[in-house]
Amino acid sequence: MRYQVLNKCFRNKYREYTIDDLVDECNEALRRADKPDVSKRTVQNDINILEADYGIILNEKLRLGKKRLYRYVDTNYSIPLFRINDEERHKLQDAIRVLDHFEGEPTYDWARTLLMQIEGGLFDEDTSPVVTFQSNPDLKGISYFSDLLQAILTKRVLKLKYTPYGKETQIVNIYPYHLKQFNDRWYLIAQAIGYQSYAHYALDRVEGFEEIALPYKESNVDFSEYFDDVIGVTVPDVDAEDIVIKVTGKRFNYIRTKPLHLSQRIIEEAEGYAIISINVRVNKELESLILSFGDDMKVIAPASFRDRIAEKIKVMNQLYSKDKDE
Repeated sequence: MRYQVLNKCFRNKYREYTIDDLVDECNEALRRADKPDVSKRTVQNDINILEADYGIILNEKLRLGKKRLYRYVDTNYSIPLFRINDEERHKLQDAIRVLDHFEGEPTYDWARTLLMQIEGGLFDEDTSPVVTFQSNPDLKGISYFSDLLQAILTKRVLKLKYTPYGKETQIVNIYPYHLKQFNDRWYLIAQAIGYQSYAHYALDRVEGFEEIALPYKESNVDFSEYFDDVIGVTVPDVDAEDIVIKVTGKRFNYIRTKPLHLSQRIIEEAEGYAIISINVRVNKELESLILSFGDDMKVIAPASFRDRIAEKIKVMNQLYSKDKDE
């Protein structure tokens, strides 16, 4: 803990620290952890160890009168404060692989900075979070994420215990290929042995899994493009088609800045409404998305999908009408 505090002080180019200041900083951190104070001699000995064992280079020319000031020659330098075992190293590598997919986005820059700060020990126990991501820490099955990611990376065949919604628990042998998040849930994309199609398994419905000694089958799918023409995670074996939708003016202002899909195009825009199209495969997620907009959205084409939505609305209307009659 003292090394962590000293490292943070040595990196600070906006404040000058004397040995007495360093002692105060160390003791303040120790008190927060309910640990006893240390002496100036102890802190001086810490600095000697950091110079001898860690090879830190302090600026010897910094002075405040006759008092020496302590700062790294290169304030971007940080000592490697954490000693991690193989399991912890694998988890960090998994996190970096996930974060790599955010490269070029603000999220990635923030995450990369955060990893550097963790490495440099810049955060203490009292640091308050300044960024919040949408997440559900109580989501069942999220604890499987790391092990499933490792199984994909190391190309292992798995025996999966899975309980689909409204069905009995099943045991299935799978080739795991991809993990995808949608609507605050994580899904494993895999191919069951003996099947040609791909299936998605919600992690919150996974009951457990184990590795089995079978040869792994490589996927011929490019998952960077696999979900391009769908909304969500369900990729049905049908062609993508133009879905034409009429949107009320008040809701279109929202959809204009947050498109339903990357393929969204404006066909017509008038006072009070707009007509748009998206080129996607029809699936349950698309259906749910359309219904979530209520009377602000109406499917115009294709007729088959329009009828499908209309039937859903009819059933919902009957459900509420029945409650009213009762």
